[in-house]
Amino acid sequence: MMKNKIALVTEGGNGLGKTLAYILKREGFEVVLAAKGNSYHELDKVNLDGVKLLKTDFTDPKSVEKLHHYIEQAYGKLDVLINNAEMANGFGQKIDELKIEDVKEIYEENFFAVMRVTQHLHNLLLKSGNATVVNVSSSLGKIEKMKDEEFCYANYQMIGYSTAKAALEMLTVVLAREFKYSNIRIASFDPVRLHNCTHNTVALCKEVEKEFLKLFGIEYPVKVDSTEKHILT
Repeated sequence: MMKNKIALVTEGGNGLGKTLAYILKREGFEVVLAAKGNSYHELDKVNLDGVKLLKTDFTDPKSVEKLHHYIEQAYGKLDVLINNAEMANGFGQKIDELKIEDVKEIYEENFFAVMRVTQHLHNLLLKSGNATVVNVSSSLGKIEKMKDEEFCYANYQMIGYSTAKAALEMLTVVLAREFKYSNIRIASFDPVRLHNCTHNTVALCKEVEKEFLKLFGIEYPVKVDSTEKHILT
């Protein structure tokens, strides 16, 4: 179990943020779940079982700075940052149907917001003895995966979303080089696997949860029911 370990999870209304927050809470982390818009309002209606909920607009520097101020005042450091916030639109659009402003909106949420949050919280991560940043990626942003005709999302035409997630992959690689000799580790985490997804849902099954926990050097707990799946709609 973790002691005095602080984790921040950003939530974009896809259900994954809350699930990851619960997993970290179960493992002993003190967890802050930051959310915006409808995601925040929906989360505010439920009992989050000890997870601290904060309203944050990740596209607004002032809002992110408020988030930084809260964590700094409340904890003085940050051990884990899960960049999960995202949005998706433009499904099925062809190039001549695209609205560039819509694509820019996706990039602001799915790429620049991750850069902004990581930049603002960098000094708090440095105050951790062993910090981990996880950028939640997507198979829709992996070039080789999208070339695989058997992948269940291979035919999804989401130019803005896919290219923004591909950019996020490169950001993670570049930051990994920067952080190489610091106390910060950074990695991508893709919760979607062919064997555990359909066109409508993703099941955060045992194998994927084990992979997530491995990012923090945590073994999958035997006390957890191995048949349990977190269904994200």
